[in-house]
Amino acid sequence: MVLLNKMRAIAFVTVVVVLTLTACGGGSDVSSPASTAVPDASAPVTTPVPPTAIAMPTAAPTAVPTAVPTTMPTAVPTAVPTATPEPPPVLDAFGFVLGLDRGAYVTNIPGNTDTQGMVQLEYSGVNVILSWVPENGSTIEGLVSGTFGTLQSNQPDLTFDTVSESTLKVGLEVGTVVGFKSVDGSGDVVGGGLIGAWNCVDQETSFTIMVIGQDASVVQLRLNRLIDNFDCA
Repeated sequence: MVLLNKMRAIAFVTVVVVLTLTACGGGSDVSSPASTAVPDASAPVTTPVPPTAIAMPTAAPTAVPTAVPTTMPTAVPTAVPTATPEPPPVLDAFGFVLGLDRGAYVTNIPGNTDTQGMVQLEYSGVNVILSWVPENGSTIEGLVSGTFGTLQSNQPDLTFDTVSESTLKVGLEVGTVVGFKSVDGSGDVVGGGLIGAWNCVDQETSFTIMVIGQDASVVQLRLNRLIDNFDCA
């Protein structure tokens, strides 16, 4: 502090001397030295701000667009087609109609016509033979006995015995049906069946049906179904 006051005193004296000389030598060509500004020690000194201290503007965060969820189309369920049941087979080719249950397999004998012919059916455990001939005055009893005799002659190792006889009704027509059994050489019953016959008067045709199987109740059931589904067309 003392040093600072001395410097101030020296400076003050110097200024007084300079002013005195200037006043005394008013016409002199000696140029007065330019006054040097003495910085005021009491003035606040501005400290320069380093570049790194300058606040840099903070970049505003760029808003990232939120992906809009894409609505996935709902799969339309494909309707499963329902299988249409096939209608039962119908034999309608020789002047009559015979409805058959599913599972019946028909074999036509070559040469069938509307007036004469024969078909064979494999039908749920039984064998069926249906034949037709012109009526020509033939009797129902003659048709049944003729079919029974043919069956015996074709299987000589078996014995056939009739066990029943009854009336058979086919639509509006009335016929006859005979039950039989087949016996082997040991006397054991190995099978049996039914033979029926009737006339279709309007068509002048006579029909004979033979149903053979090992179970008598099944044979009777199959015959009933066939007769119920028969129509003299």
